[in-house]
Amino acid sequence: MSSTLYLANTMIWHANERGVRLTSLRLQKLLYLLYTKYYYDTKDALFYERFVAWRYGPALFSIYSVFKGEGADPIIKCRPDANGNRLMCSVVGDFAELFDYIWGNYAYKSAKYLVGLTRGEETPGYETAWRKAYKNGEGEGGFLADQDILEDGELWFAPGSN
Repeated sequence: MSSTLYLANTMIWHANERGVRLTSLRLQKLLYLLYTKYYYDTKDALFYERFVAWRYGPALFSIYSVFKGEGADPIIKCRPDANGNRLMCSVVGDFAELFDYIWGNYAYKSAKYLVGLTRGEETPGYETAWRKAYKNGEGEGGFLADQDILEDGELWFAPGSN
């Protein structure tokens, strides 16, 4: 299992190295896509924390808490964990393939596109995990169900789905 902060720091480092403006909103969506692809491929969770349904799509409360001060500005610095360590995940082996897939296909997309994708606006007629949990605002803050996340993975990552 990976730490959500380590994964976030890894994405921030890669964004800075490649000149990508990574805001907190885009980071949340990329983490959701990374988690969903991993879950689709392995049927295992990438980390313990669960995604919640917020207005702009799936989000991790821990990541929101750490990066909320950035607002809509790009995140420049990796954040330390509770012990003061600024750790990142090693992007090697199978994880490198997963990371590169998500990065290559989604890191350069706009926040608007990523929000629309994860909320189901890019796939009319399909209810994403977020849409099922959010329920037109009545379920805001509710957890996304694992089975629904798996179905998002089937829609987005099954062979021939792109």
